[in-house]
Amino acid sequence: MKICYLANAASVHTQRWARHFADRGCHVSIVSFQPGEIGGVEVFTLPPVFSRPRVDVVLNLGRIRRLVRRIAPDILHAHYVTSYGLAGAISGWRPFIATAWGDDVLVAPEESLLYRLMVRWALSRADLVTSMAEHMTAFMNRRHYSVPDKIVTLPFGVDTQQFCPSCRTRRHGELPARVISTRHLEDEYDVQTLIRAIPTVVDRCPGTQFVVVGDGGLRPFLENLAVDLGVRQYTEFLGKVPHEHVSHLLGRADVFVTTSTSDGNNISLNEAMACGAFPVATDIPANRAWIEHRKNGLLFSCRDSEQLADAIIEALWRPDWRQDVMDQNWEIVCTRASWSHSMVEMERHYFRLLQEERI
Repeated sequence: MKICYLANAASVHTQRWARHFADRGCHVSIVSFQPGEIGGVEVFTLPPVFSRPRVDVVLNLGRIRRLVRRIAPDILHAHYVTSYGLAGAISGWRPFIATAWGDDVLVAPEESLLYRLMVRWALSRADLVTSMAEHMTAFMNRRHYSVPDKIVTLPFGVDTQQFCPSCRTRRHGELPARVISTRHLEDEYDVQTLIRAIPTVVDRCPGTQFVVVGDGGLRPFLENLAVDLGVRQYTEFLGKVPHEHVSHLLGRADVFVTTSTSDGNNISLNEAMACGAFPVATDIPANRAWIEHRKNGLLFSCRDSEQLADAIIEALWRPDWRQDVMDQNWEIVCTRASWSHSMVEMERHYFRLLQEERI
């Protein structure tokens, strides 16, 4: 089977998809505006003209269409609706699958009627639409972005061989306590709320260490904010870390914090749960799908650093609870967020669409 992905080749999620199906014996190609080297996968990189992906897509539509026709895939699968999904729809290639990641249907189309019409048109051209979470699927149905029976909820999931309880190298309760964030350092992930919570936490839980994994345009601002708040000595900014190393960092963490104000499926949260880090998350649909407040984690209001500080302190003061929650969260991940289960389901849809195309 020949699969062509229209997707960001630099994204770890795109790379996971491509490697998986290449390992399954498929011929996999990626057309991307970002470079990426993936063993066994052919990557076609289109040089960006502007820093806005949607503009680059429009300017490169002819080239993308010619590339797709040259590759002649059995399946064309676009990831991220407002850029690559639009390109896939305009290419006219079938079967065509569009996967929504989150902001591309939950946030960007809400900015203007034009975006909403563009998303509706692109998804109407797809033979199958996949979303990462039930709340996304429900939202797309309410917006009439596609026919309901064409939308499938398919979480990207966690590699439970890599992210699992065996990653833990310390028990909850060991000191100094460690709090970790693995979100990108961009505005929508709101990591500054975590930085602003640190003074209160270290005042109540002296010596607590904070590990910030990830990079982005706000990194200099966040590092300066930590200095201004007098907590730079408690905060380690690691930058971008290879995905295969993230599990080791989570396995050494007591508390995982996600401050994102919007998400599709919070894969970072699932990874932390699998590795036994106690989750403290924003009270948004993507997180409520996995966390029941005060049962297997804690929720706090978006952009509220005081609530976040209180939640972290409560979690740190209750090491036995954190230890007990580990088994429950591992079972949730294995049951509902397994990467291997999701990929089996996706492969089933690939073959179904191929069969329907041949009839």
